[in-house]
Amino acid sequence: MKRWTMTLALVAMGSVASWAGSVCPAGNGSNPFPHSPDSTATGCNVVITINSNGSLTVTVPDSTPYEESEDVLVGVVNNSSVQVNSLNLSGSGIFGFDGDGICVYTFVGSGYCTGAYLNDPLDYAGPTSTFTNFSGGDSGTVNFAPGIVPGGTSYFSLEGVPGNTITGSVGSSGPVTAAAPAVSTWGLAFLVIGLAGLSFRMMKRTA
Repeated sequence: MKRWTMTLALVAMGSVASWAGSVCPAGNGSNPFPHSPDSTATGCNVVITINSNGSLTVTVPDSTPYEESEDVLVGVVNNSSVQVNSLNLSGSGIFGFDGDGICVYTFVGSGYCTGAYLNDPLDYAGPTSTFTNFSGGDSGTVNFAPGIVPGGTSYFSLEGVPGNTITGSVGSSGPVTAAAPAVSTWGLAFLVIGLAGLSFRMMKRTA
């Protein structure tokens, strides 16, 4: 029984480790990020937190760009009570896309990085985001579909050395709409169900 308990614990730890961060994913596969940002916590270079009053707080958990040059992996945490459908962001050159967004690399959940996502601007996008109004390079809009629900997270990438000089505001928001859980949520759910089933079977076998 001790051996099975240890095995189950190691399986659970492996599942968590594969995602690396609580907000942004880990690089993996054939062409991972040269640098995995904040690998023991958020997994992001920059985290934008949407506060309860709708304001934004920007923090920099890891100042080393994920491709070790000048790009940032940005996570978004929605601590407000409404679904957030877009963010208007500004910063020096952050929308100056130059062909090395996260989709150039492989990471956990990068299966969406095909077709248009291999070219600017979508090579910088996350699985639920697109960019508009970015022609000037210093400002633009990040759109989320589905929107980020209260307590939810999302991620994407931008140009520039990681810094908290990014500013912005919530572009559009609204009531919470139903959305399928993120891949990580499904993975955790199936893991819990599977572990529960294994534990039950082993308990019956040793009874």
